[in-house]
Amino acid sequence: MTRITLITAATLAASLSLAAAFGGPYAGFVIGVVPGPGAVFGAPEDILGEPLAEGPLSGSADVYTLGIGGSVDLQMDTPMYDGPGVDLIVYENSFFLAGTTHAFVEAMHVEVSTDGSTWARFPSAFHGNSGPYSPFAACPVEWYEGLAGVMPSSGGPVVGADPLNVVLGGGDAFDFAWLANEPNVLSGDVDLQVVKFVRLIDIVSSDFASDGSQIWDHGLDSQASADVDALIGVNNGFNGAIAGRPEVEMTLDGAGTLKIRISDSNGFNDVKFGLQASVNGVTTNFYSLLPLFLIVPIDANTVEFVTGPVPTGAIDAVLKVAAVDTIGLTRGDVVNIH
Repeated sequence: MTRITLITAATLAASLSLAAAFGGPYAGFVIGVVPGPGAVFGAPEDILGEPLAEGPLSGSADVYTLGIGGSVDLQMDTPMYDGPGVDLIVYENSFFLAGTTHAFVEAMHVEVSTDGSTWARFPSAFHGNSGPYSPFAACPVEWYEGLAGVMPSSGGPVVGADPLNVVLGGGDAFDFAWLANEPNVLSGDVDLQVVKFVRLIDIVSSDFASDGSQIWDHGLDSQASADVDALIGVNNGFNGAIAGRPEVEMTLDGAGTLKIRISDSNGFNDVKFGLQASVNGVTTNFYSLLPLFLIVPIDANTVEFVTGPVPTGAIDAVLKVAAVDTIGLTRGDVVNIH
């Protein structure tokens, strides 16, 4: 398919106007689009600015549908960088089916770029059952790893959750550190400290994850195509200039040891009552997890929570943790446990 370049004089003027209006951490420019079959809802510019998510049981209507196998290239208002925890959140309009914790998933590959020409794709995996599936067959969100279009979301003014909050805002969270071994990162062509562009590519059922597993949508099966709401840079020049933001870093090493390191330059007490968690998209009390962890104080600013080893295959979960300080500043992280 041919990529359509959208930077005409009129589009540039409109994008500049939108960027000025939205500012800061969001996508501000549509650079190119390849609409796939079924790209009949919304316009690419609907991705720009803040998300308008309608909660975990209702997909947003303020979206652009990529079409089957379609894609869109976006430039962020402010370049992003590989910082503490999550660096990028993608908001699609996935939602849980009523009475379940299984989601209507229309998955996407996510790629990033420094110059808009050379791209690095996030490593991915599909841990679920083979399809195809019946239309509207939902699935556990933990089946998808390193992909977007999976997690329901509540970020933005409709529901009122902070879009930067990986737990309450939801969406699909990405850490640029996951790209450290990608060829175009190793060559230096993609600089993880200067990420300006994001490409989203709708997945069809013939697509494969980077680990070789075949990826299956759980929305409209072969007719499914992703509906993109918004992008937000969590670590970028706009947010990074704000002093005193908490830091959350989670690691799961090869031995199965899971560590959650939470730090605040104003002291750990600044976030003690603002710790949040979700498991597979469902918010839970962070402190209800503490019986599973050894608590290791590092200093007055930092505490580490350690558990494991977690046996391989013993649990499938997407764990998110967010820290919100006393004035509302937040950071968070995500780890996939399989």
